[in-house]
Amino acid sequence: MNTERDKQYAMTTVLVKFIADNLAAIGVSPAAAAEAADIPTAYELLKGAVGRAPINTKLVTEQAGTTRTVLLAALPALLGPLRAIATKTGDTALLTRATLSKRQLRKMKPEELRDVSKALFATADDHATALASYALSAPVLAQLRDLHAAFASTVGSTSSLIDQRSGSNKSAEDLLQDLMQQVYELDKPMEVFRFLNPSLYDAYKRARRVGNSGGGGRKGSGGPGETPIS
Repeated sequence: MNTERDKQYAMTTVLVKFIADNLAAIGVSPAAAAEAADIPTAYELLKGAVGRAPINTKLVTEQAGTTRTVLLAALPALLGPLRAIATKTGDTALLTRATLSKRQLRKMKPEELRDVSKALFATADDHATALASYALSAPVLAQLRDLHAAFASTVGSTSSLIDQRSGSNKSAEDLLQDLMQQVYELDKPMEVFRFLNPSLYDAYKRARRVGNSGGGGRKGSGGPGETPIS
């Protein structure tokens, strides 16, 4: 691991202790508790891999990345017409479902993206007649569904990114990336403690800032490189 990754590892070491020391307080938010519970497991996997020689990314991982990229590129072709239909018909429920930015989609866990896009295609079925006038005929929708199916086939059935990869011989770099993704997922439900428990939230921020970690990855990817909590 490079210097930036070393800082992230140091931060997660402190964060794991913070979680252990504050389980009851975090448990006020079941969503935060669920995300926090994934982190110690991910951290232990990383600890076991630190110092191990890096291993080349496996073909299945490369395939998953490719199918995800293709699906993300195609989804706006469905979302745009659905938003247009919602606006014209005053369907606020449809507008809510169809208003997803590229950034929101990119930040989703594989399971989230799989399930959200599946729901979008179910919505498309309900508006098939209207979508035809936007050049989204049944054959075109079938092509889009094939992209979703290709991506969905790479996604495991477990709820944690770490669980999906724990059985494979991944490098420390790979496992750290997974761990950091779990940390970013915890950031979201922890926001409620700004209001409910400011002292807990301040302690969380201090743990997250150990080593000034959070950079060094791809911007906007929802993984390492995402702006640290403030």
